[in-house]
Amino acid sequence: MMNSLLQSILDSFTDVTQNSFSIVIFLLLGLFILALILAIFFPFWHKLLIRLKLLTEDEKPSSMLLWFVAVIIIVKLIQAFIVQPFIVDGGSMLPTFHNKEFLLVDKLSYLIGKPARGDVMIFKFYEGTANQYTGKYLIKRVIGLPGDRLVIKNAVTTIYNAQNPNGFILDESYITLKDPLKETDITLDSTHYFMMGDNRAQSYDSRSWGALDEKDIRGQVLLRVLPFSLFSYEPGQHIYKQ
Repeated sequence: MMNSLLQSILDSFTDVTQNSFSIVIFLLLGLFILALILAIFFPFWHKLLIRLKLLTEDEKPSSMLLWFVAVIIIVKLIQAFIVQPFIVDGGSMLPTFHNKEFLLVDKLSYLIGKPARGDVMIFKFYEGTANQYTGKYLIKRVIGLPGDRLVIKNAVTTIYNAQNPNGFILDESYITLKDPLKETDITLDSTHYFMMGDNRAQSYDSRSWGALDEKDIRGQVLLRVLPFSLFSYEPGQHIYKQ
């Protein structure tokens, strides 16, 4: 349990490299922490921070440093286990999500429950042969659940499972960019999910690299924050009728 906790925290720090916004924020925080450390030992730096209004006259750099580090740890714990920011990169989820949209990902729900068909999910990609996507976050929709058999032919997805032994066709009326050429017939085991992008014509997903291992799941899209005009709760979530 402790190793899992530490790994989640370490992963949240390595996630900084996933987008330029996080890198800039992390660098600024790092510079401020370095300045506080220098101010503890060198009066010049202490006076400089006071002049820059980053410290008050009666404020100790050591106290500010401890407070600042505590805040960062709390924020990283929240990011590791509750909510995480995500920036859409590319057009694999068009028309539901567009490039550069800023999302917040709910990580808690999948710690206490399981993904549902139709959820829009963020996961870390490690499947198949290593390529440009390996180790990066991807955003796709949950199409197949553990135990399902999926048959995709002529852009039609049919799912067979214990509740539907004769199969049912998914109502994917929200799809506008189909791909009739990619065909799949796969049965999922108890720990794997089948993921597809809404832009079927351009999405690199389970049709190419296979099923997603549940250990690589990071969370469900909770909020679309930017652009403000499209702010929404659980954007893109679709409930399939059987």
